[in-house]
Amino acid sequence: MTPPHSLFHSLLRPAVLQILRATGYHSAKTSVLDSLTDLAARYFLHLCQLTALYASHNGTTSTTPTIVDVRMALQRVGALLPERSEEEQAFLGVEDTRGVEEFVAWAAGQQNREIKRVALDGNDEAGDYLDALKQKHSKNEEDTKFMGTVLGKCIEHGDVQVEGGEFPSIFNWEERLKMAAQRPEEGREDVEMNGDGGDSRPQSSGLSSLGD
Repeated sequence: MTPPHSLFHSLLRPAVLQILRATGYHSAKTSVLDSLTDLAARYFLHLCQLTALYASHNGTTSTTPTIVDVRMALQRVGALLPERSEEEQAFLGVEDTRGVEEFVAWAAGQQNREIKRVALDGNDEAGDYLDALKQKHSKNEEDTKFMGTVLGKCIEHGDVQVEGGEFPSIFNWEERLKMAAQRPEEGREDVEMNGDGGDSRPQSSGLSSLGD
């Protein structure tokens, strides 16, 4: 089942709160927070779509995009600024890397470290916000509390039993449907092999005799 849009919104909302807190904001209206979360979701979705588009245009054969695909998408959404136009760079003969350098400096700088500190809430052993949240609310080291949820591992189910019908499982029901679909083909082959006159039509299903 596809998770609803509200689930993704709820998962992204704490990240926006942590960024606001690390930036210096300590309160916000619910409508403002929802609007910022929606803008962040649209921005990331657009970035992912552009990355997939450039990966297709660049002939990326694997399922994982390359650093070139991601860089081109970041340039398209304006994340790698300032940057001179391609014509100006070609005229000067020098590639403008100021946007990339400032992005790398931000990722390795104090602002990003502050966002990570707020997200982990003092738990340096956790890899990200969700790991810190699960370790905070789980009494044991295993995340069995979140088994079968979007925050934990999937539960491997066995055969799904169908109650109230003639088939004990969905697998048997599928096999019966496949056999029923193959019967007209087998009947047509039997008629052609026997050579019974010129009528090679498949056997009647019984519905054609209702008019007699």
